[in-house]
Amino acid sequence: MSGGWFLRNVGKRYLHPLLERRSLPNSFVSTEAPILAKQQSRTYSPIPLLLFRKVKESGNTTSFYPSSRFFSSSSSSSSNSFIGWYLGMIESRPVLTKSITAGLIYSVADLSAQRMTQTSSESFDLIRTLRMTGYGMLFMGPSLHFWFNFLSRVFPKLDVVTTLKKLIMGQVIYGPIVTATFFSLNAALQGELRVINIINNA
Repeated sequence: MSGGWFLRNVGKRYLHPLLERRSLPNSFVSTEAPILAKQQSRTYSPIPLLLFRKVKESGNTTSFYPSSRFFSSSSSSSSNSFIGWYLGMIESRPVLTKSITAGLIYSVADLSAQRMTQTSSESFDLIRTLRMTGYGMLFMGPSLHFWFNFLSRVFPKLDVVTTLKKLIMGQVIYGPIVTATFFSLNAALQGELRVINIINNA
């Protein structure tokens, strides 16, 4: 039995039926091909239209929030319900929700930084973590909310030039204010703690 005879018989028996099944009738191609092309183009679109939902605010400004319909195709129902609840909280109580979110982000970031820099003999500085959590909750969350609302009122357009203007204003105005506030509050709180320690040790 030669190799060529074996390949010809295997090809006739197994490959030809598969190729015949993959071939589509002309009627199917003519009627279904545009639908398939539209679905494929929709799948590979960079930013789906359902990803953001346009929400009217006071005046003529508009904001874009992630739409809960975009997450409905996910396989995890628990994550869908959490995302829907979180988006609802952002719309109903934006300042409180963003403040709590910023506090959680700062606390996790500080714990991660301590974990990466500390040695095996050192323990976590919970006072530092609480200080970072309070900074994110009391300053960063509310300030970011009001800052972005201010930018949306001043620059309501969504083109590239307007986005660059927002970036420049963030680097020139908001960035230095946040940096100065962070180091000032951190130094003040650390100084108060040192004074309290000195008084207690005296």
